Amino acid sequence: MIGYIIHFLAKISASRFRKSAEGGLDTQKALLNRIIKQNAETEYGKRYGFSKINTIAEYQAALPLVSYEDIRPEIERMTAGESNILTAESPVMFAQTSGTTGKAKFIPVTPSCQRAASSDMMRAWMYHAKRAHPDLYAGKIVSLVSPAIEGYTESGLSFGSTSGHIYRQMPGIVQKIYAIPYEVFEIEDYESKYYALMRFALSEKVSLLATANPSSILKMCEKADEYGQLLIDDIRQGTLNNKFKMAAELRQALEAKIEPNPNRAAFLQQQHDKRDGRLLPGDYWPELALIGCWKGGTVGHYLDKFPSWFDPDGNTPKQIRDWGFLSSEARCSVPLSDRGCAGPLALDVNFYEFVQADDVLNAPNDPSQWNFITIDGLKTGGEYYIFLTTTGGLYRYDINDVITVEGFYKNAPKIRFLRKGRGMTNITGEKLSVNQVIDAVQKASISSGVLAEHFKAEAYTEESRYLLRLELVGHHEDEQLAAFVRAFDDALREINVEYEAKRKSQRLHMPLLHVMRDGWYERARKAQVAEGKRMFQAKTELLSPIKAETTLIKPELVKELDINIQ
Repeated sequence: MIGYIIHFLAKISASRFRKSAEGGLDTQKALLNRIIKQNAETEYGKRYGFSKINTIAEYQAALPLVSYEDIRPEIERMTAGESNILTAESPVMFAQTSGTTGKAKFIPVTPSCQRAASSDMMRAWMYHAKRAHPDLYAGKIVSLVSPAIEGYTESGLSFGSTSGHIYRQMPGIVQKIYAIPYEVFEIEDYESKYYALMRFALSEKVSLLATANPSSILKMCEKADEYGQLLIDDIRQGTLNNKFKMAAELRQALEAKIEPNPNRAAFLQQQHDKRDGRLLPGDYWPELALIGCWKGGTVGHYLDKFPSWFDPDGNTPKQIRDWGFLSSEARCSVPLSDRGCAGPLALDVNFYEFVQADDVLNAPNDPSQWNFITIDGLKTGGEYYIFLTTTGGLYRYDINDVITVEGFYKNAPKIRFLRKGRGMTNITGEKLSVNQVIDAVQKASISSGVLAEHFKAEAYTEESRYLLRLELVGHHEDEQLAAFVRAFDDALREINVEYEAKRKSQRLHMPLLHVMRDGWYERARKAQVAEGKRMFQAKTELLSPIKAETTLIKPELVKELDINIQ
């Protein structure tokens, strides 16, 4: 019954999504006109003459591109309680995320953008997922979110996670289909949070597992495996182990939702024992119809590890659908298929502008040299920077992301996130991108049999080479690691013609390998969390200029392998 209600509401949202895609550029023009007219009397609207703007060209001529730092003063006034600054609508909350300067960003969330970008688009995703996977609601949904409230502005409005806010505000009838009580996400200690999460998740038959970051899914699986017997005992007894620390009120709220479940515990014990003490989701969630998470970009390599958890015997690979192009600033696309990572842009949610990636590469600090186009100018296979105008007060906002176009749905481009912008490295003209590094690592792994738990490449300009840091799965002898390095180098030479030319001319040398200690990546991620990143969002860059061998990095190094072949 609950699944039927959700699917009925989702069908309405999917219909709206389809109609907006059919409208194409007309949908975009209507949305931009609505945003401009609604906010013409705001301080920002008056500053840039919104009332005189009637066309896209006039809008582009009147308003500058902005980064968050450009509008930080306006947003700080909004967090202090001033109104009518960027939007006529007052924000209901602020989405907090990390900023490029180290200071957190507070993204205004208005009723309009919350309703359209978060709720409506999510329902459209669910509708198409249900059509492809009829058993999507046969069990419970496990979804991971960050806390809705992480603090309050001086005006008393909350800041935190938009997804957490929606999760917390779900109607009671909808909450019944979700396995994890919201209180779990308010637990501060990482280990305790993951334990409590899996304490509830393992108690249920689960048919949909959904969260943006696949590394969070892997961590969840690892913790269930690590604490398997404790979890089974808790489920059998109806308890929540006291060794895991959390606020007393949270423990009380969670324990009130727990009852002994000896039948489920017996099933889990059977799965645990048949694997000699391993507890794997492919065993304890046989009903799992779909995993929803990011499949590409800088986190896509984590999917290489999914089969060992979700299909340990190689019999029934789990279907995975991309979560879409989204950020704290805006939700932009809705993947309609399990194939690939691309999804059509939501044309009635945000107004989009694009610049070819080469334009930015050639003049990274001079937007006057960039040619701005709208959705009707996009070409399949092209790579573009994307700029957003939202109903939440972001106008011609440079999110510094690069996307590619993979065809069209109706008149809406299907886009796939490629990388963070201005994120290429360039030692001597090779212009290496993070996507090329990801591809090369995957090819080298297949060729050599070396599986990386985590990796990162750094441009070592001083030595005219790339430094590759690997956290390995299992032990590998130097000979096998050397084979990995050669395969990685060969893959880059095949993928990037400029890299090949520079290697042949000896302007670039063979990559240098650093084998890192187990847990290196996780410790780096926790350091990000300590600096303001959210637990389920934190991830390291996969490609960057070389970082200094700081006191943090040196103890993490197990060994260096320099095969010294040019």
